[in-house]
Amino acid sequence: MFYQIPSHLSSELSELEGHIEQYRQGKLDADALKARRVPFGCYEQRQDGSYMVRVRTTGGALTPQQLGTIANISARYGGPALHVTTRQEFQIHDLSLDEVIPVMRALLAAGLASRGGGGNTVRNIMISPEAGIGGDEVFDPSPYAFALTSRLIAENDSWLLPRKLKFTFSNAPSDTAFAQFNDVGFVARLHNGAKGFRVYVAGGMGGKPEVGHLLHDFIPDSDVYVVAEAVKRLFDKHGNRKKRNAARLRFLWTSLGEAGFRALYEAELRALRAENPPPLAIDDTPETSQIPAFAALEIDTAEFVEWKRRFVSPQRQPGLVSVLVPVLLGNVRNEDALRLAVLLAPFGPHVLRATFSQNLRLRNIPEAYLGNIWTVVREFGPLAAAPVALANAVSCTGADTCQLGMCLSKGALTATIDALGNSGLPLDGVGDFRLHISGCPNTCGQHLLADLGFYGNAGSKGQRMYPAYAVVAGARLNDGQARFARPVGRVSARDLPAFTRDVLKTWLDRKDAYDSFAAYVDDGGEQEIRALAERYRDIPDFRDDRSYYYDWGASEPFSLAGRGSGECAAGLFVLIELDLKTARRLRDELPTAADPDDALYRLTLLSSRALLIARSIEAPSDASVFENFHKHFLLAGLVDRRFETIVTAALRRDGAVLRQRRADVLELLAAIETLYQSMDNSLRFPADAASGASNGPIPS
Repeated sequence: MFYQIPSHLSSELSELEGHIEQYRQGKLDADALKARRVPFGCYEQRQDGSYMVRVRTTGGALTPQQLGTIANISARYGGPALHVTTRQEFQIHDLSLDEVIPVMRALLAAGLASRGGGGNTVRNIMISPEAGIGGDEVFDPSPYAFALTSRLIAENDSWLLPRKLKFTFSNAPSDTAFAQFNDVGFVARLHNGAKGFRVYVAGGMGGKPEVGHLLHDFIPDSDVYVVAEAVKRLFDKHGNRKKRNAARLRFLWTSLGEAGFRALYEAELRALRAENPPPLAIDDTPETSQIPAFAALEIDTAEFVEWKRRFVSPQRQPGLVSVLVPVLLGNVRNEDALRLAVLLAPFGPHVLRATFSQNLRLRNIPEAYLGNIWTVVREFGPLAAAPVALANAVSCTGADTCQLGMCLSKGALTATIDALGNSGLPLDGVGDFRLHISGCPNTCGQHLLADLGFYGNAGSKGQRMYPAYAVVAGARLNDGQARFARPVGRVSARDLPAFTRDVLKTWLDRKDAYDSFAAYVDDGGEQEIRALAERYRDIPDFRDDRSYYYDWGASEPFSLAGRGSGECAAGLFVLIELDLKTARRLRDELPTAADPDDALYRLTLLSSRALLIARSIEAPSDASVFENFHKHFLLAGLVDRRFETIVTAALRRDGAVLRQRRADVLELLAAIETLYQSMDNSLRFPADAASGASNGPIPS
């Protein structure tokens, strides 16, 4: 509905299914399977043998029928709830490995895909949640995001990038889609009455965060694809593939410098224009509302009136409203999602999007039917009757399921919401205050974009560790004025709710003098927040109050045991290193091998396969490994043709020749390792780097 599924996805799922079966049979290493499943949005959870599948939903857009499908899939295969992410996607949790492929095929049948939900790929494209309905928008960029998704996910080079690549579209200068904090951000603009975009590039959070750089002050809307594709090709050719921590687009901008980056970008843009690709096919059909056949409920209670005041907003379309549906921690119970899907279906397909605060926003709802909406969404949990500031509070999944998580951020946010709800503070007065918590320094909880943000780390007192959070404050988001939240202190996890209450109480006393929380931070607020954090610096000894040494919701004292390296490292170099490591082991064990012929065969196979992935070649059989190696490495001159004899012998399973040429088998491995070491950070061979070629397949 909102993007077109590429025709080859079904066959790719069959390939992934084959890899899973090989893993089951012990023929494929766990790391090799990880490198193949993660680009399909399939991550292992913290609990061994438990998996999550992330569903691509551009701009968080789903039809009611698709929402119902995802909820039914979750109810049949997964956990009790769907999870809404801060990148407007939906996740199905608690799957066994055997259930992954059936889930992906059920999604495919509904016009949905998980491809690109993880790994070094073009990730889910984001859109301002109010796009198309907001009164202050320049124009609705949604059709461009939908069309760009369809185009990019059909291109093979979108799946083997140096690292993930993120696009977003904002509908107004308020930049509510964080264009300045993504790899490529488009902000809607008009120039002499013509639609177009301001473009930012090389922004991002995580390690060494950076605000995006202005690439174009204005491009016509017909240039969206060529600009996006030129950046993608630049990243593909020159991004650092060997060093994961230096692989994002912002590091390439830093290493090349602005002039160097722009020169390479302009070269890619010129080459792309010479190819004369068609512009995106934009569907300008306006979203419409349908009047359902059932009667509108008339409700006039104080509770209903308060709910409307907090969560209902008029659209620019007369008679229509949008409704924010708060979802605690982004977890929508399957049964609630199904009830909502049934309710929304009669209103038409354009009625639902996910927000960046892990909530749902209903749209194009005739105002007369708000009573019907309320009867369903009030069952979503306690936030349905909470101030907007609490409803919009964000936490990543934290150490509950994430292998990188240090702290139980969901527990910390739940405790904070409870503390604020019982504080007696007039929280409706803080409006849409942005409160964000991440369970580790990674920014899955978007703490760097918060008015008040936290990210998990560890403290110690004596010989005891305790969960703690660094505090940041004062982010600015507006177009051309963006900045990250600043470090302002640290508090223990146990004190985080009380500290947050203190900050909001202070802000309520000060807010009438400022136009934003960031302005308050700049005008002495930073010092006040630091002083509040300092009050909580000293914590009790373990023998006096053990609660400080237990994370929120934990039954054991805090430790970092079980914290893994995470799944996002899956990439090309993982597969290459894995093959080479196994080949070296076979080489070292060859003198005592029980079956020397098989060992020599497998050594030749691994040596031939190791670098195929650098040419974007996935060979599904041993025979295709040898055939592709012969074509793309021996005949291409990357490896000496004297090895043709042993490669041909291996193709024919001729053990006698491999025994006679044992020295050549060992030398082939050495030659492949030397070739690998000669490659640059983008995994290009020296000849490619000299010619400026990408790491894609050599033309036939």
